[in-house]
Amino acid sequence: MFKSTLLLLSVLASAAFACEPECRHGLAAAFAAFYAPVVQLSVQDLHHTFSGTLFNATIPKQVSAVVPEEALRAGLMNSLSDTLDLFVDQAAGKPLEDGIYSVMFSEKDPFKGDCNNPARLTRKMPPAGESWRRDECVKMDYICGNPPSICHFLDPIKLRIVTRLREQLVGYATFDNGFLVRNVVQTVKQTTSAVLAQYGAGSLIEDPNVTAYIDGLVSNSVRSLDTWAAVDVKQLCERPGQLEACNGWDEEIIPEILKWP
Repeated sequence: MFKSTLLLLSVLASAAFACEPECRHGLAAAFAAFYAPVVQLSVQDLHHTFSGTLFNATIPKQVSAVVPEEALRAGLMNSLSDTLDLFVDQAAGKPLEDGIYSVMFSEKDPFKGDCNNPARLTRKMPPAGESWRRDECVKMDYICGNPPSICHFLDPIKLRIVTRLREQLVGYATFDNGFLVRNVVQTVKQTTSAVLAQYGAGSLIEDPNVTAYIDGLVSNSVRSLDTWAAVDVKQLCERPGQLEACNGWDEEIIPEILKWP
């Protein structure tokens, strides 16, 4: 009984010096703040893809006779831009933070557990009001539950996060269950109908040639999403224009990590 009590106290004591839930959620939010611009950059690539491929379709003569092609193009691109802005707000919010939390603290090799066996540091936590030191990051060379361990494995953590972010973005663009593809398809259909109505040609929506044209726009938009997911998202954080956004903030996140007890 006495040995069991000592073991329990030991476990509780070591847990008290780990990154507790407040710390974990705080760090997930901090990392998410740095990866939100990465989502924005990736979606900018999608916007460029739409502008280059969406209109690879011949406008029916009955439409071009009453609706300027440029008006239709501008209406669609403006509406898609609004849709993508809303998508960035969603994707870079709670789903991003939750995904980061999972890969850091809930899935394979989580940053939890005893950091004193074997001991790497001379103290279990800093004095109140002080942070961990950079040299403690270097020394804490195995995965466990304290901030120096998280700091030590910063590069592998970033790789975990980027891998999860790629998975999330591809999922959003997947036709079966992705809210991005659903919203894009809806935007293309509704905006095309609205522009036709604006020019007094709303009844053309019933014309088989016009229906086929709108279906072509939808197919082009889905094809653009497929290309974005297969090429741009796959290369996320490897493209030259994204390197700074993905890796240029170590000196900002490290103090944030080390401030937690």
